[in-house]
Amino acid sequence: MSEEQNLEQFINTSAQSQEGGKSISDYKNKESKERHYYGDALNDDNVNDIIDEVTPHVVVLVGFPGYGKSTFVASFYHALLTTGKIGKYKFVDSDTIAGFERRAHVRNMEIKLKERLDRTPVYADYFLSVLFQNEETNQLIKIVLSDRSGESYQNYAKNESSINQDRALKYANHILFFLDAEKTASNDGFFELQTQLNQLTIRMNKYGAFSDDKRIDVVFNKIDLVRAYGEYRKNKQEILKLISRVTTINKEFELSSKQIPNNEELNKFFFYLLESCANPKYNTEEETRQLDWVNKELANI
Repeated sequence: MSEEQNLEQFINTSAQSQEGGKSISDYKNKESKERHYYGDALNDDNVNDIIDEVTPHVVVLVGFPGYGKSTFVASFYHALLTTGKIGKYKFVDSDTIAGFERRAHVRNMEIKLKERLDRTPVYADYFLSVLFQNEETNQLIKIVLSDRSGESYQNYAKNESSINQDRALKYANHILFFLDAEKTASNDGFFELQTQLNQLTIRMNKYGAFSDDKRIDVVFNKIDLVRAYGEYRKNKQEILKLISRVTTINKEFELSSKQIPNNEELNKFFFYLLESCANPKYNTEEETRQLDWVNKELANI
């Protein structure tokens, strides 16, 4: 089985899964083979190692360099550490704490020094996993975030062979377009954004990234930095029309990634993200064994 098929199996299994109301004790006490856990972010080669009976809700963050994807992820992580929960969803665990910490470091340096000292490198691993429990139903929810570098999406806009290697983009449950609101309000910035986004969405559509059952949301980030609101509102509508040519937009949001944990709009968005996968799917033991291809293949040697 190829690596692409492995990843496709991992993120395209909802139709084969069954709903349930498992509790955290069920999750911990499940008899299974030993698993390997990674502290850093994961990639296509090792993301299957976190497969278990909880089918993940895979969310791809799409955006160009400096648009705030990794800062958003770090803010999400910071909210979990400071409160331990988001609404009724209790933070249980993460297999990628080091990956979150790396992004949190970048975010903290940006806040303190008012300039971006680092970004997610093109070569950095990109899958981040978080496990929650719904305190009302005891159901477990696993989110896997795909946080590739902004340079990767620039390459996708220019190169068809690059985008064809991103299996998560095609088979994910949820795509979040991250756009720079400040750049949208600037004539030069808007032209650059419009050009790159047009190229990218055309490539994504050709690749099959948009399907009827996939949730598509648009986030205009850094709204607190916008000064020319008239230009922003006008250009924002053009951006939404551009995306709507290739797919249906579920919702649009305006966010600032600062002032965590007291940023009400950002915390509402975190809750929305969890509500988007509020009906978790569960794999049977047989399905889990089939998906855990690493151990399966080794066992057959």
